[in-house]
Amino acid sequence: MTRIPTLSAYERSLDAMAQRRAALAQDQLQLSTGKRVNSPSDDPLAAAQAERIRSQLARISTENRMIGFARQMLSQAENTMGTVVDALQFARESVVAAGNGALSSSDRALIGQQLSGVRDQLLSLANQSDGAGGYVFGGQGTTDVPFDAATGAPNGPPAAAPNVGEQATGLDVSYTTSQNGRAIFVDHAAAGGPKTIFQTLDDLVALIGDPATSAADLSAGLKDALGGIDSALDRVSLARTRAGEQLRAIDSYQQVLESGELDARGRLSDLVDVDYADAISRFQNNRTTLEAAMTAYGQIARMTLFNYL
Repeated sequence: MTRIPTLSAYERSLDAMAQRRAALAQDQLQLSTGKRVNSPSDDPLAAAQAERIRSQLARISTENRMIGFARQMLSQAENTMGTVVDALQFARESVVAAGNGALSSSDRALIGQQLSGVRDQLLSLANQSDGAGGYVFGGQGTTDVPFDAATGAPNGPPAAAPNVGEQATGLDVSYTTSQNGRAIFVDHAAAGGPKTIFQTLDDLVALIGDPATSAADLSAGLKDALGGIDSALDRVSLARTRAGEQLRAIDSYQQVLESGELDARGRLSDLVDVDYADAISRFQNNRTTLEAAMTAYGQIARMTLFNYL
């Protein structure tokens, strides 16, 4: 007599359908999200590695934002210092012209007016805003303009914060985001103590604008002014070169970051992204198997002992 284990057959069919439904649901999830790993349980090792790569990508993104800000600040500083150099060169030419013995007092007074205009231009450049709440030559940071708008003197003692020094940004590599205005516009080696280029020009304007100035005093004053302007040109040119070198370094470093980001995204894709061809093949296979299991279950469900009588 043949024994028909109906309950056992039912259970096996139900288990098979449940497994195929779960596999089919997983295939559908992967195809809809494009991800092979949608939760850590899908592949714990790949999920852990992917999380480390995402942290690396977040760090790269932060570094890109920081050096992007540094690029903006350095470009502005380099352009501003280029204008400063042009103004100082014009001032130097004016000083040389003022030394011409054939000039009259009124001619020198006219040169003095030009130099006064250069002085005001330089002071405006020295106090230029960086567009981010600070100043291009604000050093370590200040809420006030770096140089007094009336006298051109540094705000605060020459050796005091906040103007001394520079600000910088970057995680792995640091780049300057502000310039040390005291180091650029103040001649710390000047006779009699630190002296700003604005004071140098003020003294020169007063000297050549005074008709009573003797030839000897004029000659000495022009010589001192040339020395002060040349010293300022050296300091500005050095700072400008440094800014240009940092901009070049940023370009190189950004290429490294882009390459690292590309590699990281490739590794992340290998770990978590779905292989569509493989996923579609599995989906079709699981769907076919589920349909077969449902068909088998239907046949078992209709089976009775009367089929064997």
